[in-house]
Amino acid sequence: MGSKFNKYPGLVILIAFLFLATSAPVQSTSGHSSATPLSVSTTSDTYVILVHGYSPGDTSGTPNTGTWSGGVDFRSQLISAGYTVGVVSYYGKFTITFSNGYTYSNSSFFGTANTPIQNIGSQFGIAMSRIFSSGTTNVDIVAHSMGGLVTLYALEHYYDPHIALKNVIFIASPFGGSPFANVAQFLGLSSIVGCEAYQMEGGSPFLTGLQNNVGNAYINYPGFVWTVFAGNYDPWWGYLFFGGSNDGVVSVNSATYLGYDNLYVFPDLHTGTLDGLTWSGVTYFQDQNVANTMLYVLGS
Repeated sequence: MGSKFNKYPGLVILIAFLFLATSAPVQSTSGHSSATPLSVSTTSDTYVILVHGYSPGDTSGTPNTGTWSGGVDFRSQLISAGYTVGVVSYYGKFTITFSNGYTYSNSSFFGTANTPIQNIGSQFGIAMSRIFSSGTTNVDIVAHSMGGLVTLYALEHYYDPHIALKNVIFIASPFGGSPFANVAQFLGLSSIVGCEAYQMEGGSPFLTGLQNNVGNAYINYPGFVWTVFAGNYDPWWGYLFFGGSNDGVVSVNSATYLGYDNLYVFPDLHTGTLDGLTWSGVTYFQDQNVANTMLYVLGS
């Protein structure tokens, strides 16, 4: 591998940039900070929780706006469809901000790109148990990229009998790893990308642990539907690192590594910050077909 990179030094720098250019979390909106349970208005209400992905630029702990409200605005479309939407942010203070004005927060947690994914998953699992402890609640989760790893860890290690989990949509989550994590390690970028990047290397202890415990997610939440969204855009650098269809950062094989109930493959890219380097294509968040499919899955 070293000789290949040395032959293309400019490409190595570019690939490193591509790995760093991942999507940013969403800024929390106004609302009361509370650890008290969410007041569920009716047992028929469905709450959709949105979990963003890896964002190394947030090592300062300051969340950025973007992911779920950018592009075709998944968040607004879900609200218009009648869902109560909660947006997770785990860089800086851990928060879940809901469209009904409720906000859960943990000011004792301060996340950066150097926070182990399992620590974030634990925060998510604890938060969900506290938020939905007042009564049985229908819950769906939509998780992007590393957010899918956060979500799966929480489902494997935290059980809440009050959560009636129906759907989990994993958008390009690297269950089998991403080659760009290996590139980051090769280049010695630990001070920039943090430990989360290395945990997303194929075969890492963290990913191996997820794989070994995946059955616990079904034990804790039996009957939930596992849906994978992936991309087969396969941009011009794809042949160097991917052995099959990919979206430029995560391959279809990696996204489906742990199995699935439903699979939808789109000709889109992983994140908007790659647009200037691909010459064509759009992102998952810019494609209304992706939004339509998400609404279809959640409504099924």
